[in-house]
Amino acid sequence: MTTENTTDDHITEGTTAQLPVLPNSVKDAKASRELLFTLRHFHLGDPGAGTKLEVPNTELLPALLNPYRDTSRLRYDYPLVLLPATDGHRKATELAIPLTEWLQDAVLAFAPNDGARILKDHLPWLEHHIRTTLDQTDGPVDAISPLQEAQVALQVHLQLPDVEKNRLDKDLQALQQQIPTGTTILAYGRYAALHLLKHAIHSRVLPRRQRLTKLISNCVRGLKELLEVEWAKSTESVEPAQARDSVGPGAHLFDLAKLSETMDYARGTYVMPEERRTRIESTLQTLEHWAMDPIIIHFIHGGALNCEWLTDDPSLTSHIDQDPCARATGIFDQQAAHLAQLFAAIRIAQLEINGIYDPPIHDPWFANFNWEGFTQEELLLVPSVIAIEAADRIAGVGLATFSKLLNSGRPVQILIRVQPSNNPGAAHEEDPMHSYRTELGFIGLAHRQALVAQTSSARHQHLLESALVGLDATRTCLHLVNTGLRPGTELVPLNSWLVAGAALEGRAHPFFRVNPQVTDITRFDFSGNPQPEQDWPVHPFNYIDENGHNVTIDLAFTFADYALLIDRLREQFRLIPPGCESEAMVPLQDYLAMRPDEAYQKIPYIWGVDGHNQLHRLVISRILALTSLDRLNFWHSLQELAGVRNPHVERAIENTRTIEQEIARQAQEQLVAAHKVEVEQVRFHAADEAMQRLADLLLNIDQTAPIPTKSSQSRSATHTYQSIDQSDQSDQSDQSKDAGTLSAVETSDSQATPANDTADATSFDDPWIDTVLCSSCNDCIKVNPLLFIYNDDKQAQLGELTQGTYAQMVQAAERCPAKCIHPGKPWNQDEPNLDEWIARAEGL
Repeated sequence: MTTENTTDDHITEGTTAQLPVLPNSVKDAKASRELLFTLRHFHLGDPGAGTKLEVPNTELLPALLNPYRDTSRLRYDYPLVLLPATDGHRKATELAIPLTEWLQDAVLAFAPNDGARILKDHLPWLEHHIRTTLDQTDGPVDAISPLQEAQVALQVHLQLPDVEKNRLDKDLQALQQQIPTGTTILAYGRYAALHLLKHAIHSRVLPRRQRLTKLISNCVRGLKELLEVEWAKSTESVEPAQARDSVGPGAHLFDLAKLSETMDYARGTYVMPEERRTRIESTLQTLEHWAMDPIIIHFIHGGALNCEWLTDDPSLTSHIDQDPCARATGIFDQQAAHLAQLFAAIRIAQLEINGIYDPPIHDPWFANFNWEGFTQEELLLVPSVIAIEAADRIAGVGLATFSKLLNSGRPVQILIRVQPSNNPGAAHEEDPMHSYRTELGFIGLAHRQALVAQTSSARHQHLLESALVGLDATRTCLHLVNTGLRPGTELVPLNSWLVAGAALEGRAHPFFRVNPQVTDITRFDFSGNPQPEQDWPVHPFNYIDENGHNVTIDLAFTFADYALLIDRLREQFRLIPPGCESEAMVPLQDYLAMRPDEAYQKIPYIWGVDGHNQLHRLVISRILALTSLDRLNFWHSLQELAGVRNPHVERAIENTRTIEQEIARQAQEQLVAAHKVEVEQVRFHAADEAMQRLADLLLNIDQTAPIPTKSSQSRSATHTYQSIDQSDQSDQSDQSKDAGTLSAVETSDSQATPANDTADATSFDDPWIDTVLCSSCNDCIKVNPLLFIYNDDKQAQLGELTQGTYAQMVQAAERCPAKCIHPGKPWNQDEPNLDEWIARAEGL
């Protein structure tokens, strides 16, 4: 929602000059205690306390609505541009477009870039003029007339030089050409919902009727062809008159009787039974004499609907009845019975044309054919029957026929205009807030096969979507509509569109739609509600405090804020004098969120702004607080139905999350266990194979052969364990190589000198690594990247022993998760603390 800049002295919304001001006051603790006593008694319902406090004046508005006090500067969705029907498949956004949006799109259509600059700059002026012109109109008007008036007024207003004037006039003419034939403009008014519903019906029914006319023509042509084929088999087709007709203009030169006798003709071997001929002729007569009824909408009401447009529009008619639901049932049955003859004739024609009509099967069916046997397309061709009911009558004496119609399944539209501040279930002399509100929407939901929609003409797109869903559904539809009208009010003349929006914001008239025909999650539609996950919509609010500081707070718009707009509910409010401060006074949204044992000690209030831009707090009565709680409970019920903040949904989500986590944990444990088993198996087979090779090597060594040095032995051992996972062919190659090596050792042994006996003794305590078991954890590399290195497969092997210490070897072995590092014995006996490190190595 925005405001229009229609005057030169326009003050931008949100500036300090427009912000409400909290008046200065002298705080007196004693006076505050006395006032608090009075406020508490008023809240609890003491009539005497109410006389001691000031009733809010008629210009005081809820704080969040104060910026929209000047309705002449209010820009909103209306007027609406109602576009004509085309193929019957337009969406809600294509049927009705806000005037602002349509003007912008229309200008861009012929001036997409920098053209028509004067016109583009003054589109808000045109919009404001059209809105003002149509302010008092009831119903749609042709789009050309108000646009032409606005264009003339714009030329007069601007007083442009001739060049610019001619350019603007050319652009204005181009703008008019963008209006499709049949386009109308609808201002916001008392019957906006009915006009939108009528527009939706026209958009759907007219294309369907065109298709029906074409279908009837095809059936007539097919039946005539059947009869012509049959007639060609008869003797009448070769009589003199027929011969004359076949000869043409020269027929008088021939003896037609002789010609007929001498003509050779063939008769069909099959003659159509008389019963079938009679059925085809009767069906053909029904189709040929069918006349489409121009009336496509029947309004049934109790007499309150008295408008000129009801009589001026030839496509609709009005019926007055004190029981609209019962009358609507009778009218639908009458219209459906009339159409049953046509639909039966069409079906018979199609069966006869295709040659599949079977009298034993089809005759009984068509003898009892009625609306319950209609297809969906046939049901949608029945003229729309709309019962306009009063909310209090439905909740009282009209409940029986209302319930019967909802359960009947007849595709009748029931439209109830509701006032969110009233209780339909309360008696006329009863205060509507002294009992819980009767929710007609929930009564509708109790009839499980009916479509129920609660909407508002202030949100035209939501209303049109609900109307189109209802018109496309072959079931009874209930529409609960709020218009925002406040009949007889003496309050500040707020726009009705704004009041209807306040009912939506304050949870007084929340939106929902239940379509039993839908089987997925969209069965319950909760769209259109502001901040649906919250208890109350919360908006930032700026004001000037008593010290002149700009303050911003988050302010909730509650049901009590909406109630402040209703004249008869003003008695439920009292002004809290400035300077009265106490922790016992809390905002209403906080009060309603408290437990009952906490709330009874508190006094709830809301914020309001008067006509002098002064900010006030207003204490509310307990009965209004309980009514607000009732509206909040209803809102919570709708949230649960929509799956918003639904404890059952949240519990199911938590259970699903717990199950998934348990499944993941079990899968992880299984993977860890399988990996552990696999590691142990690899470790066992690798060690067994290594020891077998070592044993084979030792058993074949010549005891007189020279003993290899420590460094060569270490490298040989490392190489041996790196090659454990090689193939059998590689193993055989290694064995052949070993045999050759042993032979060489034996040869060299026979030639060895005594000096070889002084070589180093053979040692099997050198450090080594089961490289194949390495998990590439980097723990050993972190200890000493020179002592431990990675091979090409990023698995650890020993580097140069001289580049590290035995202590580092033991530390790495302790850290190794795969336990593949074997420290052996120290290679440097001068290393300090060797006894300690040897003991730790033996414990591995």
